[in-house]
Amino acid sequence: MKIFAVIHNYGPPCPDSPMGEGAAGWYTMPDSAIMHTGNPLFVPVGDGARPEAFASVAWRCERLGKSIPARFAGRYLKAVAAAFAIVDSALLTRLRETGLPWSEATASDRACVVGNFQPISTLVYNRGFRVTCGGSAFDYDPALIRRPVESLLPRISDSVTLKTGDIILAALTPRGIPLEPGSRLTATDIQTDTNLIDINIR
Repeated sequence: MKIFAVIHNYGPPCPDSPMGEGAAGWYTMPDSAIMHTGNPLFVPVGDGARPEAFASVAWRCERLGKSIPARFAGRYLKAVAAAFAIVDSALLTRLRETGLPWSEATASDRACVVGNFQPISTLVYNRGFRVTCGGSAFDYDPALIRRPVESLLPRISDSVTLKTGDIILAALTPRGIPLEPGSRLTATDIQTDTNLIDINIR
């Protein structure tokens, strides 16, 4: 199983995108990065570590596919969930500045927190969710996703064969929410306050 974390696909266009003005790109995480809601998340402290959670809508691939046309996306992507990519932003900045790969900062164990997958007609895709951690909070609004997952699927599957269970974090927020030991990272339905993700930060 693979995880694709798509950046530069949420909010206003980003002129410094590595793939050009207005284009989305992605990095990958291994299956060991998956963490499900309800488990504690141990974050690094000291040595300038700055762990942050970047919210996204996550899509799960339901079948094997290669070079998938956008019009067939519905055959492959039928379930969504709230999700977070956990990143050590301070380490990521240093890696970028020195031209080194990002994996040490973005692809560690438990770097991908995923809620329960639901049919695409549910609130995660249509209404979004509220993110909180400690004293910080913001709303994840699917209307701010710049390119729908249907347009990303052909590009990703042209490069890599998608398999059943693969996950696409389709639009990570450009800013993360700080993670402090002793706090809780949550995602809740904006309208009903239903709990989608609840993680104890340690």
